[in-house]
Amino acid sequence: MGKGGVFLLVILVVFLAVLGMKVTSKSAPAIDLHGQLKGLGQSTPVEFEVRDPQHRVKSVQLEVRQSGRVFVLPVAGVTAEAPTSWWKFWAKRPESKTSVQTRVGRKEIPDLQEGRATLVITATNDSWGRLFRGGRSEVTLDLPVRFTPPQVQVLSFPHYVNQGGAELVVFKVSAGTAESGVQVGGHFFPSWPVKESLADTRLCLFTYPHNVDASTPARIVARDDAGNETVSNFTYRVFPKKFHTDTIQVTDDFMSRVVPPIMSQTPDLREQGSLLKNFLLINGRLREINAQQLVGFAQKTSPAFLWTKPFVQLGNSKVEAAFADRRTYLYDGQVIDHQDHLGFDLAVTEHIPVVAANDGTVVHAGNLGIYGNAIVLDHGCGLQSLYGHLSSIDVKVGESVKRGQVMGRSGQTGLAAGDHLHFTMLLDGIPVNPVEWWDAHWIHDRIEAKLAAYR
Repeated sequence: MGKGGVFLLVILVVFLAVLGMKVTSKSAPAIDLHGQLKGLGQSTPVEFEVRDPQHRVKSVQLEVRQSGRVFVLPVAGVTAEAPTSWWKFWAKRPESKTSVQTRVGRKEIPDLQEGRATLVITATNDSWGRLFRGGRSEVTLDLPVRFTPPQVQVLSFPHYVNQGGAELVVFKVSAGTAESGVQVGGHFFPSWPVKESLADTRLCLFTYPHNVDASTPARIVARDDAGNETVSNFTYRVFPKKFHTDTIQVTDDFMSRVVPPIMSQTPDLREQGSLLKNFLLINGRLREINAQQLVGFAQKTSPAFLWTKPFVQLGNSKVEAAFADRRTYLYDGQVIDHQDHLGFDLAVTEHIPVVAANDGTVVHAGNLGIYGNAIVLDHGCGLQSLYGHLSSIDVKVGESVKRGQVMGRSGQTGLAAGDHLHFTMLLDGIPVNPVEWWDAHWIHDRIEAKLAAYR
């Protein structure tokens, strides 16, 4: 055999070896479920992701098997990527990935029965594995099937809530309830056990935010681990409030003092080309970002109250601005913005010691955009307090503080026009009127009296 024949033979052997590896490959997509699926109900959300670093995800199938019957459900969201030409079998392609969000239950499968069923997710790629049938992976879950939603029994009365204020409701849920709370418009306020030994008896602090219409219904919502949901009415009364309006004169001196420090500490904000445009970006977009951050801090709340006494206002302080003041901003006589002031501005003298309004745990201590140097204390069950515009901070995240403990000093960082403390109370990240929490009688009537039987 000549050199040319030997070369062709080597090429053929290499080709057959590679082809054999491809045909016998066991490479298959990875299926990652989002969250822990504990059962199937009326219409249970199922979310998962299919990934393959080497091949295209060709198909995804979802089926439910019960009592010898197989129910195949449509799966939307599988990407239809163009396959690589067959003769480029050596070519490496980017990771193939698809996310699937669907629902499985009696609404989707009318013949599904209570008891148990098997959920099967199958994904296949376009490899030459399994003799050109493609690599295949499967996730199988044996799950209970339940259609009866949780039951709710309201235990507390009465419920009076001011617009922008807070209220507490106590209720009992049936066994198997995984999540419960109060829904007000687009806001959901989760519940917590009244005590560790009474997990089915729940307390829920909720609010009618200042910008939610007082006619918006509030309802108790309970869901079980199979996704079944019940919505219950309860008796309450909302008192609408008309909030104060105010006018803020924006000057070049003020913007020159506050805008550059905030922009320098917030690298995600893009320079807008002028001092005024940068101010409007801070007063609008950064304010929204900070509001989202406050909602995020609420995820770190304790499952039990950390306080026992009423909250305290900064001593000898003068109120310079109140909760939910509707502010109109003027520059050179022209209206340039509207924003709501969601807290109290409390002033005494410069660099006054700022104390904790109540016992709690520090969940934030540092820069917080429009609030400048700020502290957020968690008081448990979604209740938190915010201290903004500080000149200095003497506590750190994770530290436990006591009511009246000095945590820092007042200042004029952030969007402060002068030295003062911006203080507000937060409920699951939503600002609420602090006046109620400073009132021992309100706390007794709205909170303590309803929980006395469980202490």
